[in-house]
Amino acid sequence: MNILLVNDDGIYSSGILRLAEKLCVDNEVTVVAPQGQMSGTGHSFTLYGYVNFVELNLLEGVKCFAVNGTPADCVKVALNLILKKKPDLIISGINKGFNLGTDIFYSGTVNAALEGAVHNIKSISVSQEYTLDNFELSSDFIARNYRKLHQLLPQDAQTIFNINIPAGNNSEIAGVKFAKLGVRYFDENYRYEEGFGYKAHCRWTLSENTAQDDDVLLYDKNFIIISPVKNDWNNIEFFEKIKNEIIE
Repeated sequence: MNILLVNDDGIYSSGILRLAEKLCVDNEVTVVAPQGQMSGTGHSFTLYGYVNFVELNLLEGVKCFAVNGTPADCVKVALNLILKKKPDLIISGINKGFNLGTDIFYSGTVNAALEGAVHNIKSISVSQEYTLDNFELSSDFIARNYRKLHQLLPQDAQTIFNINIPAGNNSEIAGVKFAKLGVRYFDENYRYEEGFGYKAHCRWTLSENTAQDDDVLLYDKNFIIISPVKNDWNNIEFFEKIKNEIIE
């Protein structure tokens, strides 16, 4: 299988490099990642500026490229300038820090996978609990299951899997659950620093569990969560309700 690995933590992140090491044994793997930290950039991409890339010698048997752009830029650059053919699968991650519920709107990790869906390529985003010491549990899980996950994704490639790995070892993981997205709110505050301005402190989140089967609640119960996320913002139910309304 031809696999493209991207992320938002940067080309030197241990998460993407450890995953590449495990997947390259049986696959052709290419790593295309930002040259620096790009967390929280969502689905932004370079529209008017210049995007450049350079090949780095980081892993034996894996071509690695650093891009001076966003995670979405990395997907676009890979597909248009680096890869000779479209990959079978795009995996974004492994991200250090979960992406649950409404976190996905801000996440460069999740939106890099959604950019893959824009190009009709089956895609997966993978994040893990920030407190985990290494990426062994997460990379092992993906290495065991990426072919099954690829098979489960719909052929139209407009739905991705957003995967979150909780803290703990194998014996502490409660299991694996498919779950819909819940709701998380950022505890947003800004601290003024003389001579600099207002520094944002928005990393901590407050949770609101919307249902018993959502990702926020099940993650808190130590399940590995797989959430199907569709690249479609249409509210079909509401559209059907209002489509015949007259606006003058």
